[in-house]
Amino acid sequence: MSLFKQLVLMLGLFLGVILVSVMMLNFKTATEFVQNQLYTDAKNTAHSLGLSLSKVADPSDTSTMETMINAIYDSGYYQRIRLVDIDGKEVYNRESDMRVSNVPQWFIKMVPIHNAIAKSDIMIGWNRFGTLEVSGHTGNAYRQLYDTMIDLVKTFLMIGTVVFVFLYVLLSLSLKSLKRIREQAKAIIDNEFIIEKKIPFTTEFRSVTIAMNAMVEKVKDIFDRENETLRRYHELLYKDTETGLYNRRYLTAKLPEYLQSDVSLSSGVYLLVSIDEIDRFKRECGYEHYNHLINTLADGLNTGLSPFPSSLIVRLNESDFFATIPASGIISVQLCIESLMARMRTLIESIDNHLVEYLTIGCGVGIYSENDTLKSLLSRADHAVTQAKLQGNFTVDFNLEGDETLVLGREEWRSELLKSLDESRMLLAFQSVVEQRSDHLNVMHEEIFLRLLDRDGVIHSAGYFIPVATSLGLIDVLDRYMVEKVFKHIKEQNPVTPLALNLSGDFVKKYVNIQWLRTQLEIFHRQSSLILWFEVSNTTALHELEAVSAVSTMIKQFGYRFGIDHFTIPEAGAYYLQAIRPDYVKANGAYLQDMMFDKDTGKSRESFNNITRSLGISIIAINIEEAQDVERLKALGIDCFQGTYIAPVSLLQ
Repeated sequence: MSLFKQLVLMLGLFLGVILVSVMMLNFKTATEFVQNQLYTDAKNTAHSLGLSLSKVADPSDTSTMETMINAIYDSGYYQRIRLVDIDGKEVYNRESDMRVSNVPQWFIKMVPIHNAIAKSDIMIGWNRFGTLEVSGHTGNAYRQLYDTMIDLVKTFLMIGTVVFVFLYVLLSLSLKSLKRIREQAKAIIDNEFIIEKKIPFTTEFRSVTIAMNAMVEKVKDIFDRENETLRRYHELLYKDTETGLYNRRYLTAKLPEYLQSDVSLSSGVYLLVSIDEIDRFKRECGYEHYNHLINTLADGLNTGLSPFPSSLIVRLNESDFFATIPASGIISVQLCIESLMARMRTLIESIDNHLVEYLTIGCGVGIYSENDTLKSLLSRADHAVTQAKLQGNFTVDFNLEGDETLVLGREEWRSELLKSLDESRMLLAFQSVVEQRSDHLNVMHEEIFLRLLDRDGVIHSAGYFIPVATSLGLIDVLDRYMVEKVFKHIKEQNPVTPLALNLSGDFVKKYVNIQWLRTQLEIFHRQSSLILWFEVSNTTALHELEAVSAVSTMIKQFGYRFGIDHFTIPEAGAYYLQAIRPDYVKANGAYLQDMMFDKDTGKSRESFNNITRSLGISIIAINIEEAQDVERLKALGIDCFQGTYIAPVSLLQ
């Protein structure tokens, strides 16, 4: 029971006891007063009527006496008036049964009134004629007492209501600060740091609020320092100091994730920009011109590729810049690249027209797919940029080798994808995610993927059609299809292993899709007890933070789990994790080894662990291809794995 309810109950009982006690005391006093008043009125009437009867001249004139008695009795205030002679013989008697209107019977039974008889001697002349007996009518007394009780009840109810309202308002104001303290403590559990600005006037609550604020500031400071340490290490490890672009090491850790991804990152466009004789340029023109040149090239790549949020731009070495643009075609980036080459020509000529005689810049552009490797991709890029330089300075060479998606046009692809959904040729596949226990592997969940069965009976992985579906705006349609098909599979097969579904950025950013998913989950939750896991990519989490936070909250309301796939720490740090509060993150094994193997200070690993543990986040290493990867990661404290070494992707039966 809450403190508010306890205080209200205690004070309510206290107030109720006081009010009831006062009301009973008042009613008792009123009862005694009515009882005495009843006897007093009867006594006064007996004396006054007796005096009137004594003035009758003839004792045998009973008719006059009866008339006088009737006149008094008919007033209705008396239950009996009786006249007896000196011998005790009844001369005249008026009496009626007690009947009380407008007074409930239970009240009459609960409040007994003793009707005392008042007597008066009748003297005619000097002789005693007899005795007059008068008893008041108790009905009037009951009616008066009942009205008094009703007035008391109304009065005390009104007083009680006013007091309770005042008490409620006073307690609400007093305990409002305690409620804020509770919300502040709960926010810390949810990894939110709230500083309470309103300091309560109650001394005890004031001291608690000040202490809570101090604790929150300290926890927030710890999180900020750990996040800053991790961000700086990430920058030192993966950033080129001259241009601010990612370096070759980041490409080595990140690109395999692109190539092996089962989503839209697995195919797209690559480009390599290379500058010959960069060392000679630096010697002859100086570091300032050299720095201006490479930063102009870096800014041009950043600006030109900014419309592609998933693009990855790196500086391989002093003279080579490499970029991947997932889920895109050469036509979509052609204008950007040609504009960049024109800008570089203008810049070099502005420095010195003679520089173009030896400073050669070429750009090779091609298509990558999930079948590529880092080595083969860089080899093709080197060949393409060499061909570009042979064709002339500031030339772009477009290598269409491996562009399988060009076999069909956009409309043909749209028709094929929609027909595959109608004909149920879009199949489900899965890959197990395991947790390393002391002596065995435990399957945590099975991640669901889509596979396309074409008309020739060939099964294609998601990397074959997901990038095209993304460019056609059909990716959220595929997500709905996947959710419905997974729910149907669970209903028919009743699996015991949790399933994980990856939601695209196009799906989560549309409110209508989220409402549709909520409806589907409400139905599913009533029909199945299977725990579901939902994921979004790290890119989606960064660019659709508000939508992803709403989805995460909704998923957790059903008792399901939510995670971030292909996790890497962005330039701003890990603050976005506080808003999303994922249950787990999936990160490339090579990336985790880089982030957690700081052999010099060990600070990076400590900061990484502190952030994830403070937010209650589990870490799953993905793209595990060799046994030695598992051993290295286990030594770093990672015990959850996914990859072809752990389990291949298989069709869901």
